Parts: sequence; C-alpha cells; structure tokens
Amino acid sequence: MKRRVIIDTDPGLDDSIAILFALGCGKFEVLGLTTVGGNIGLQQTARNAGGLLAVMNRSDIPVICGADGPMARDGFDIVAAVHGADGLKGVPLPQPLTPPLSGAVEWMAKVLEEAEPASVDILALAPLTNVARLLTEHRHLTGRIGRIIAMGGTIKEPGNSGPRAEFNFASDPEAVSVVLGSPVKLTVIPLDVTRKFRAHVDYVNALPDTPHGKIARQLLTAYLQDGVRSRPLHDPCVMLLAVDPYLFTIERIPIDVDLGEEPDAGTLLVDRRSAPVDIAMGIDVERALELLRTGFI
Repeated sequence: MKRRVIIDTDPGLDDSIAILFALGCGKFEVLGLTTVGGNIGLQQTARNAGGLLAVMNRSDIPVICGADGPMARDGFDIVAAVHGADGLKGVPLPQPLTPPLSGAVEWMAKVLEEAEPASVDILALAPLTNVARLLTEHRHLTGRIGRIIAMGGTIKEPGNSGPRAEFNFASDPEAVSVVLGSPVKLTVIPLDVTRKFRAHVDYVNALPDTPHGKIARQLLTAYLQDGVRSRPLHDPCVMLLAVDPYLFTIERIPIDVDLGEEPDAGTLLVDRRSAPVDIAMGIDVERALELLRTGFI
C-alpha cells in the first residue's frame, strides 16, 4: 500500500533527485509539493517543482507556494554557489503543466482534515517554516499527521551554514523549535548521515534511460564535487528512510535548538532535559544507492 505524503521542498539539486525518486519509485502517493523560499527563492523553487512534475507528466499533483522567509528572522540565504542561480545548475526542465497555487499551510491543513488520522506523512526537505506554521496555526490537526521526516541539523559533524549549524535548520531556528516541541512523530536526518551518502560518477552514468533517469543523470552530473563523486545527497535520504528505515541506524537523542544569533543559530544541542527524538546516525550506503537507483527505472 502506497504511503500518502506531502513533500515540503525548495528544489535545489538534491531536492530534485529526491522528488523524482518519490514520483518514480511506486512507493508513495504524492498529494502535493509545498514550497519554501529556501535555497533559491520562492518563485524559482515553485517553478522547479512544477518542472519536475512535468518530467513525470503529473499535472494531477499541485505545487502550492508557502513561506518566502523564516518565522521570526530576515529572509533565507540564497545558495547559488551550490545550486546555481536557477537551483539546478542550468539543467533544463520542461515548463510546468499547471501554475502553482498559493497558501501552502492552509492547503496542508485541508488535506489533513479530509484524510484518515495518521494516514499522511510530511517529508520535509527544506527549512521547516511551512511545517511549523501548520503546527502553530492548526494545532487541532497535530494528531492527524502520520509522521514528519526532516533533513536537517548536525549532531557531531561540523555545520555547512555555521560552525555547527546546517542550512535548513539555520534558515529558521524558531521553526525547528516548534517542530521539536510538537507531539508529532519525528525523525531527523542530519549531516552525520547525509555526508556519508554520495554517488560516484560511474553510478551516475549507469542510471536508466527513462525520462526521469536521464534528468537525474544531468542533475547528479551537475552535483559532482570533483568530477568523480557527488556532493552529499542530503534530501534523497528522507525518501529512502520513508521507504526502508532499516537502511539507517536510528538513535533516540534528547535535542534542543540554539535560538541565538549567527553563526550558531539553528545548531542542535544535545540536552538531557529535552525530549528524545529519533535521529538517523548511520546509513548502509551501498544498499541505499541501490534503492535510489530503482526509483529511476
């Protein structure tokens, strides 16, 4: 039985790989793509999300625009050095088949109200602003979310936004605090795992010649760090854990988040006074890469 999911995203090269896998693997019923400004700004993330759906000819799945900035801070930082000005390092996508909608939080609330309790998961690939607003503005729906799987943070690894802060969580620490403090079942996938998960150029070149396999090859080629190995495949880990949690080593760790000023804002703090959270701390890389490949057949 396919798991019903909302993908909250800011595509982004690795987001795009994750989304194409989710659409192609046959394991999910994707209800919609809700977008955040995140990596490259809301207009571009919405356009990219629509283009990915067009690759798969999925005009039935809506793109719904959400937050263009964090809950309580200045706007998101643009990371064009990693993802390019268009978020895709120039990899062309078809034009979206339908225009994006607005009101991501209200749309998510409506989906949850109409669904069976705990039957819809949120796969969070971006700053958690949309998700946190859902949890604060529609508290009565908290119990209707199946689970949230979020890519973000770091436990032992250095950060990629500050000395100990990861981009998604540093972009909106207050949103992280809301999600950590909610009763929703939550799994966090930090840099401790995602930095271990990379694709070699031979793997990239051997991806299937399906329409989305060809796009994935182009995206991963653009994401190669040194011509041999990709940058960390952060966001695909969310989809892989949703499909097969046994690929990952999960630990229960009590964590809080630093709500101070940069450069430590968004840093995860191990704190015994905090509620424990499921944190992915290890990954079977070879098996995960094989599962990822099957999504492009």
